[in-house]
Amino acid sequence: MNNNNKFHLSDLLNVEGATVFFALAVLVLFSSVFAPSFLTPENISNVLVQSVFVMILGIGMTYVLISGGIDLSVGSAMGLAAAVCVYCINAGLPLPLALLLGLATGAAAGFVNAYLIVGLGFADFIATLGTLSLMRGIVEVMTASTRLNSKDPGFMFLAGGSLGGVPFAVLVALVVAIVAGVILARTTMGRAVYGVGLNPKSSFLAGVLVNRVRFSVFVVSGLCAGLSGILLASRLSSVHPAMGTGYELTAIAAAALGGASLSGGRGSVLGTALGALFLAILQNTLSLMSVNAFWFQIITGVIIVLAVLMDGGVRRFVAQRARAA
Repeated sequence: MNNNNKFHLSDLLNVEGATVFFALAVLVLFSSVFAPSFLTPENISNVLVQSVFVMILGIGMTYVLISGGIDLSVGSAMGLAAAVCVYCINAGLPLPLALLLGLATGAAAGFVNAYLIVGLGFADFIATLGTLSLMRGIVEVMTASTRLNSKDPGFMFLAGGSLGGVPFAVLVALVVAIVAGVILARTTMGRAVYGVGLNPKSSFLAGVLVNRVRFSVFVVSGLCAGLSGILLASRLSSVHPAMGTGYELTAIAAAALGGASLSGGRGSVLGTALGALFLAILQNTLSLMSVNAFWFQIITGVIIVLAVLMDGGVRRFVAQRARAA
């Protein structure tokens, strides 16, 4: 038999998103057995909608991670974009304009991060930690330590309505995932993002506009954060001062579960989408089993730590193989 035609388990594990898909399948089986109400149509719909917010946020984060950066401000950007959108609706602006202003707020947050990091040379961690605090403060001022509420039917439809029996928010997330996935996997821009994450110097010598790529991914991250925040506000029909707090870590965990490297150069939209779905099902299962919600935060932290350890191990292994060759 020709060895070139043999199938190996390692080949399957190298398929984009395969590892997290297996983990997701095991989790679904576990949830079906130990949480009987998990498979009800109402609960499945709820899980899908709950996964949307982290999924869209994680897609933007994936772009940043693949390029070798990190964005800790996305949770606050969610809250700020949602607050601007709902504030504009309450001020009497047409819904489409309010939505555009909310999205623009998210993109502007990404632009500020990009300028601090690419333009002024700040470290990603320091810059986005600073804007995290800044935007959170603005949200608290806008909500006056209470809530901004909106019962606008069109706004509530975004995360509460459905088309053809499919939640509208899920359709939005699907469109975002397809567009982002195609750009990342099939375009020159996508290849440049991977190249910058793997080796920015080589990418620069190859003619890639490294700074433009790094600038772009932070704007994409901010735009995704804005959209996620608007959908979450629609789901809650309000914006509260702490909206989005902690979502940045969940987004990183979703991307890490999907195979994104926290050191850059590796990741996929499909993997992140599956990672977000895994986390949503996990949280839902823990809730159905009446397990303390703090366990979800513990598990999320463990996922990030393991991702860092595994990423470091993989890179050391690759470096050793390169030296041996």
